[in-house]
Amino acid sequence: MKNALIVIDIQNDYFPGGAFPLEAAEEACKAAVNAIDDAREKGWLIVGVQHIATAEAPFFRPDTAGAAFHPDIAAALENAPVVVKAEADSFFNTNLESLLSEHGITDIYLTGMMTQHCVTHTALSPQSQAMKVHIIAAGCAAPSRALSDLALSGLRVRCSVE
Repeated sequence: MKNALIVIDIQNDYFPGGAFPLEAAEEACKAAVNAIDDAREKGWLIVGVQHIATAEAPFFRPDTAGAAFHPDIAAALENAPVVVKAEADSFFNTNLESLLSEHGITDIYLTGMMTQHCVTHTALSPQSQAMKVHIIAAGCAAPSRALSDLALSGLRVRCSVE
């Protein structure tokens, strides 16, 4: 068993003052930092995922402060590889699958934002099916806690939600 922690889209636009703030974003960020620290202690591969949208998008516009990782996440990721994506699925048109394959990863642990969108699409991606998928719920956030909880409930039938 070889594990990887994938930290999805914990970017400034999802926090107060950003273009699309999520409920409990700060709590999820703290939990994600703890997950990164724990994964590093265990020797896991850690991967940051950053969504970069188009210049016309409502958030995550290229070269904006909102598209940058939250400072606490950026510091915790240190020199971890970063996968840049343009769609909800972190595997779609990215090098994530090859990166995990290169490291012989059998289990992926996902945490991040938005639970009902990018976390769910990554968890259910065709490329994730060869691995055991775990969700670190405390590090997830959505526009509302209820929506995040609903998405996590749906993911339980295919993933381990911790």
